[in-house]
Amino acid sequence: MGSTLSSLIEWTAIDTNNTAESYLKTSMINHDLLHELVNLVETLCKKHPTEAKTEFKRPITWISTLNLSHFPTPQWTTQTKGNLSLATLEDDSTISVSLEKISGIEKHRVSVNCFDALKRVLRIAEDHKLRELQEIIQSNRDPLNIICGAAASNDDTLLQLFDSIANESDKAKKDRLSSLYKLLLVLNSYDLDLMKLILRNLEKHQKLDVEKVSNELKMLQEFCGKDKHCALMSINWESDYTFSNGCRAPPWRQIHGELGYIEVKLLDRERIIVTACKQGYFTNGGYVADGKGGESLDYKSNSDVFPSLTELLSAQSKHFASQILNQEYHFHPQAHFVNEIPVQSAVAAELANSSEKVKEDDSSDDNKEETEYSNTKTRKKTGQMKKRDKNNSKVKKISEPSLKWRTLGFAYEGKDESAKKHPSQTSANHKEHSKRGARSGKKVNNAEDTDSDSDVVSDEEAQEKRQENSELPSEYYQIQKLVKYLRIGNQNATIIAICSLRDFDLTNEFNQHAIRDVGGLETLVNLLDTDDPKCKIGALKILKEISRNVSIRSAISDLNGMQPLVELLRDPDEELKCLAAETIAYCAKNAHNRSSVRKYGGIKKLVRLLKARVGSNEEKVAISGALALASCSKSSKNKEAIQAAGAIPLLANLLISKNEELLIPVVAILQECASKENYRVAIRSSGMIKFLVENLSSKNEELQTHCASAIFKCAEEDETRDLVREFEGLTPLVNLLDNPSNKELLVAATGAVWKCAQNLENVAALNKLNTIKKLVGLMENQPEDVLVNVVGALGACAKTADGRQAIRESGGITPLVNLLTGTNQSLLVNVTTAVGECAIDADSMAIIDRLDGVRLLWSLLKSANHHVQASAAWAISPCIEHAKDAGEMVRSFVGGLELIVSLLKSEHTEVLASVCAAIANIAKDEENLAVITDHGVVPMLAKLTNTRNDKLRKHLAEAIARCCHWGNNRVAFGTASAVAPLVKYLKSPDDQVHRSTARALHQLSMDPDNCITMHENGVVQLLLGMVGSIDPALQEAAAGTIGNIRRLALASEKAALS
Repeated sequence: MGSTLSSLIEWTAIDTNNTAESYLKTSMINHDLLHELVNLVETLCKKHPTEAKTEFKRPITWISTLNLSHFPTPQWTTQTKGNLSLATLEDDSTISVSLEKISGIEKHRVSVNCFDALKRVLRIAEDHKLRELQEIIQSNRDPLNIICGAAASNDDTLLQLFDSIANESDKAKKDRLSSLYKLLLVLNSYDLDLMKLILRNLEKHQKLDVEKVSNELKMLQEFCGKDKHCALMSINWESDYTFSNGCRAPPWRQIHGELGYIEVKLLDRERIIVTACKQGYFTNGGYVADGKGGESLDYKSNSDVFPSLTELLSAQSKHFASQILNQEYHFHPQAHFVNEIPVQSAVAAELANSSEKVKEDDSSDDNKEETEYSNTKTRKKTGQMKKRDKNNSKVKKISEPSLKWRTLGFAYEGKDESAKKHPSQTSANHKEHSKRGARSGKKVNNAEDTDSDSDVVSDEEAQEKRQENSELPSEYYQIQKLVKYLRIGNQNATIIAICSLRDFDLTNEFNQHAIRDVGGLETLVNLLDTDDPKCKIGALKILKEISRNVSIRSAISDLNGMQPLVELLRDPDEELKCLAAETIAYCAKNAHNRSSVRKYGGIKKLVRLLKARVGSNEEKVAISGALALASCSKSSKNKEAIQAAGAIPLLANLLISKNEELLIPVVAILQECASKENYRVAIRSSGMIKFLVENLSSKNEELQTHCASAIFKCAEEDETRDLVREFEGLTPLVNLLDNPSNKELLVAATGAVWKCAQNLENVAALNKLNTIKKLVGLMENQPEDVLVNVVGALGACAKTADGRQAIRESGGITPLVNLLTGTNQSLLVNVTTAVGECAIDADSMAIIDRLDGVRLLWSLLKSANHHVQASAAWAISPCIEHAKDAGEMVRSFVGGLELIVSLLKSEHTEVLASVCAAIANIAKDEENLAVITDHGVVPMLAKLTNTRNDKLRKHLAEAIARCCHWGNNRVAFGTASAVAPLVKYLKSPDDQVHRSTARALHQLSMDPDNCITMHENGVVQLLLGMVGSIDPALQEAAAGTIGNIRRLALASEKAALS
């Protein structure tokens, strides 16, 4: 943000209409800096929230593709007047974003006034946040001047701003300058450390190395494609071989400083081969014919040496030079510029240390892949790029290096040379095999891809190493010989080799790895492009079996194997389509493969396979398509694509079938997609709930699990809960609780019972089925996933008196209180809710008190999770209300009252509302009221009165009414300007807000000054209509307030006459 980053950013001049304009250059330095700026904004807001909300001297403005629809409600409140729109954060009205429509184009001029607002805009931009940041930098060349009113190049900025603060007499302006000064200190500290580290590493960065070449290569691969808007067609290493020192150039060229060779296919000229050396990049002579009838690389330079690959390609291709500035960087949360060098200052260190947490918060739900040979659920999350390099490095050695190369210290890590060199040596019938080199080692890059995948866990890696070191079976070498016949044989030999391969047990991991290690995957994938249907079918049958392995799926992803599989989905041969779809079903368990299916149009093709008549032979094709879609539906974007392709009516039609082999994948799709609200609406409106309920009684446990899980997710809405009851689905759901051995089924069944129990009519029906006793029995020796759902269901059942009694009589109070000592956040939220509901029953409350449950609830107020804090505070309220000698109990908690008052500083509305409700009950005891008054409860409550949240208003007004009963608190509320905002509460549509507000105003009106304030804000007219309310409490409070105001007016008139 300061002088260092300003000097680091690289610009390029473009002649537009005879006017030279500067734009951000496409380079690795800018790529890394943009990533670092995103991390800086996120971590600054996390570590310095006060400074992040400091208003800039002038707003930062830029041209953006974002519009008002990108700001979701109810998180944002939007207003539009003409071409100008304003989006304001619901929880904090100081954070706002201005959008001005630009006439003639579909863009807006966006303005933000603080880092917090900028952070939220970048999050809304999602994958396009780097593009937004580019526009911000290009439109705001001197950001420090805009933010703090100080030039980035001025060395005396801090001193000048300090003098301005010292000389400022106006308090408001002085506070504003002080806030800007603190923000400038944070930015300046970060900037200074970055400058020191760059100077220290300047010499180190002068020469190229393999890592820098690979990073720029990966960046340019994101800009590849056949479309005219892409910068180039493809770019990749010329060779797959990697020596032990990381170089890809042969040893006799490494002594000349060469690192490797890059093959580039441009859109406006022929292929070129680029040499990467320590001094830079240059084009060589490419492939030339040798005396033996083959081709060899001419290493001689044909161009000048360029410092970056981007500059060389710009000089070689006019199309590349014109399009490269229009390319959009892909945001990778793993990219971290600052971490390349150690950070020293306190502020910079905090920013660097917290970056991982920020990245975890932004991670997608799609980062899950089934791990088939691991016994642990731990996942080690790393970037997709890192995973690609790791997978490539795992390839086992097939041939040993010669003695001559060993003495030079070089060794191959790649595949057998015969598997790589001269693919043209294969027969004419298999000319497509030559595509292997083009596919090998590549991954599909898509600007809109956000799917990422967890890396294979370390246990898997250890297992692979153990297998490598163990004695290999004879089948391993036999399979490798057969794979070689696949590559070098004619058509008949290839078919024979495929049939021979299928005679082996392809579910065995040794056999799967044997095919992979000798390069057989590349050959099998290339066979899918041949014209011989027998070769295709044979290759698909092998790929279908071996793709059950996690590492094989990842290797297929590296080979870009999803493209030919998707193409086969429109083949007229029914067997081919089925095999391709079933292979995709296994491969799509890898997140990158899922996104590739979507990119190549596979979702629409798979949905077409669902067009089958129930009971006909077409069901076989539908089963294959449903299996593939079930795997693809784990991606959020794929869910949208499936619905857009018109899958909902087709799935509804297939649910009629009695074929369980078809029903299982169909329901699997529904339960996976039901996490989206639009899917839940479609499932309900299409009448699918009836069929889901019917299949709960199936004898197939897998189908039962999917149906229960689908109901679990669909029952978020009350309409679905009613439908489950109407179709008599509660009985089979409760019956599923009798099978505790199947944990997956138990999780789904308890979850469905939990969601259905949130309807009071369902609770009554569940009580008749003896459900609570079964749920209480499941609270011991069960995994946390089951406990979360069981406790959630008990909390929902405890909303009725019969439910609370059943829980107590079944012995459920003790295990509930015991669970308050756990660490699972979701479980704690549900447990506190259940304990709070049970506390309404006097007998249950006595048990909770005896087990010290209230103290445990109070300790949860210290939790770092605001959901747990809010749930614990809600539970404390009924405990205080129904406990014997509640005042003494609360005072016995050392520091308890101070703790609960301090939570009024929370930024979360739910926490504030729950704490206000608890304070309203605490204040019923006079001694406790005196203590919380000493802890400053009055000014803290007064600060909250400007809220627009009716839930918070209700409990806040109740707390204020209770606190008015001590000392001069009524006067203190008036002094703290709490009266006028309370009057506005009477305009709320919520009757409960009216009642609590009238009580608060009644208490406050006992102070003359407060009466004057109320009258000035028009309280009388609002209260007059409430005097006739059917609610006695509201009626009495409204009349009392008007009476106090009237008595003050009469006294004033009498005093004036006398």
